[in-house]
Amino acid sequence: MHLKVVYVTVGTTKFDGLIRAMTSDAVLYALQKRKCQKLVLQHGNSLPAEETELKLINEKYGIEVEQYKFRPNIEDIKGADLIIGHAGAGTCMDILNNQKPGIIVVNDELMDNHQLELAGQLAAEEYLFYCRVSELARSLAILDFAFLKPYIVDKANMTKFVNALNGLMRQ
Repeated sequence: MHLKVVYVTVGTTKFDGLIRAMTSDAVLYALQKRKCQKLVLQHGNSLPAEETELKLINEKYGIEVEQYKFRPNIEDIKGADLIIGHAGAGTCMDILNNQKPGIIVVNDELMDNHQLELAGQLAAEEYLFYCRVSELARSLAILDFAFLKPYIVDKANMTKFVNALNGLMRQ
């Protein structure tokens, strides 16, 4: 599967590790192999990539990089061939509701990490893939996104998701 446009989101959180990983040589090489032409980084409260670094990425890998802190992101989601995001419930639902392939990157720096449980459940149901920051380049290189099942947006699935999320939060 070619990934012409890849959208990365950290929502309102701070997830410097994911933003740094996205501009690493290993991840950029994996994206280049998948024919990525544009990388959109929504960095939220994370440190943005340096503008000089973005220019070098374009020159070295042929990938145009756009970044921003916050803005309405529905057009970015709809225009993406792949969404990479933190494991926040809102991000997961955005990916599922728009029936996009996704990789959820678990933030191991969080103290009470329900993200791993949420990501694991969605992966077990074959809706999304998940990994840690250190596994992202390899995941991009080997994952077959055609394997993922489309998420059917209906009341039953929404209720199931909300109940699972509530269960995780009570633990």
